[in-house]
Parts: sequence; C-alpha cells; structure tokens
Amino acid sequence: MDEQKYRIALLIDSENVSAKYIKSIMNEIAKYGKIVIARFYGNLAILSKEWHQTALDFALKPMHQYNVATGKNAADMAMALDAQEMMYQAKVNAFFLVTSDSDFTPLAIKLKEGGMHVIGVGNEDKVTNAFKSSCNEFKYFEYLNDDEDIIDTPSDSDVAKKSEIERIIMDTIIENGVGNKIQLSRLGDILVNRFSDFDARKYGAKSLSSLVSSIKGLEISQEKTTVYVSLKNAIDLEAVKKAIYEIISRNKSKEMVLTKLKQELEKRLDNFHYKAFGFTKFSHFISSIEHLTVSRNNVKLAG
Repeated sequence: MDEQKYRIALLIDSENVSAKYIKSIMNEIAKYGKIVIARFYGNLAILSKEWHQTALDFALKPMHQYNVATGKNAADMAMALDAQEMMYQAKVNAFFLVTSDSDFTPLAIKLKEGGMHVIGVGNEDKVTNAFKSSCNEFKYFEYLNDDEDIIDTPSDSDVAKKSEIERIIMDTIIENGVGNKIQLSRLGDILVNRFSDFDARKYGAKSLSSLVSSIKGLEISQEKTTVYVSLKNAIDLEAVKKAIYEIISRNKSKEMVLTKLKQELEKRLDNFHYKAFGFTKFSHFISSIEHLTVSRNNVKLAG
C-alpha cells in the first residue's frame, strides 16, 4: 500500500456504529490516503448527542433518512445508492464502509467490480464471512483503538490464533519466497489477499514487522530500502537425516508414527520446517530420505 495512494469515500452506517470508534477509524484512514467524501447515514432524530458532536468534530456530512416502512432501512438503501453514484463519478478510488451489517455485501462486490478498493470496518462478532470476503480488506473496531491502559490476558483462543498465523506466515515465506526469503511488503500483500481481515493487531502486534519479529525461527533484514523476512538459520539436510535416524533407532522395531516423528524433530531442531526442503507434505519429505519407508501413517528405518 503506497502512502497517500487513495482518494477515499468514508460512508458510515451510523445506526449500526458507535460514535466512540470514529476517532480510531479516522486514524486508520490516514494510513491509506485522503478523505474526499465523508458521510454518515441514519435517522438523525434518534442518534445520540455524542454522535452529533462527533460528526461535527470530524466534519462528517449528515445524510438524514427516515425509515419509511416497517422492517426496512431506507438509510442503508440511500448509502448504497450514493456509493454507486460516487463510483461512476470517479471522484474517489477507495471506499471505507463502516458497518457490521452484512446487507452491504452486494454493494462491496459491486464497488470492487468497478475497480474500487473497498475496506470494511465492523464488529468482529457480528460481521459475516461473506461481507468480509466481499471487501479487499476488513478491519475490526476492537483492534483499531490503541488504549495503553488496557492490558488483556491472552485467552486459549488467542494463543491458538497466534499459532495458526505463525504457521501460515512460515508457509507463505517458503512457498512464495526465493531461498526461503521474501519482501516484508510482499508478505503483507499475500496475507491480506488471502484473508481480507488480516491485521497484525489481532495477534497483539502493532505492525506486521512486529508480528514477524515475535515469531521464533524468522528474522528481518534490510537491503538498502527494502525489508525482507527469512527463515532463520536454515538446517542442513544431513543434520536432519541424522536426527531422524537417531529418533527412530530408539524404538526396537525401528518404526514410528509419522506425527510422533514430526513432533520429536521439532523439539530437537528448533528451526526445522520440512517445507523448506521443497515438500508440501511431511510424509513426502520422509519418503525422499534413503533407508526410510513410509506405509500409511508409519515410517520405518531399514536395516
């Protein structure tokens, strides 16, 4: 993402969004470019005083809309129509759609088809996968607010998420890099293309570089003005073979379950990654090593 690349239309579903998030949203938008249009939609008569004051503070243009029929949201319709008009007028090339309402999924798809860069912002617990996927990027309110006074203890779910993204980042470097090395910006682009809601802040890091720096087995380097991420201290294949032979030889049968062997290898060799040797599956990597045969889920050492 190039600094100041986008001319942005900020459209807020005010009846679906708390005013307390607006400051953080404006800070986030500043990373992408310049706001050309900023509007919030809803029935102004039912919005809080806080919302009205926030709109004044950030120069958000009110788009008042009564709900003209029970069970229908005319404000949503007005927001969708205005967005398409802005797209055809070519005044902007990016949209921030601030809402957790997945009824805006068709709008996001339409805007993307028109060549717009679409960033959704909503509540992690409310937004659907369909809406997230329809946007180029998706941000969560929960991770935009930089409150240093709040200290969160990571839950088991948070730890699992961190472990999963570490594995994905490792795989991305191995599969898309050259010599197990990739540009940091390229890594970020791939992650966002794969997961529209990827955000380093979800994993307790301020930025992608901070997240990568926290992952054991990865290192960051800089060549002139380009920052790279690479696997740290690649292990020699002969050292891996030796470790495998020793681990399996501990069993009288000289046979072992593949998953158990993988766990033992990872304990013994800190930076072991079988994909770094060009294999997509651990079983394929083991089968390529002389004196080893793989049958079903077991590996056996000959002799």
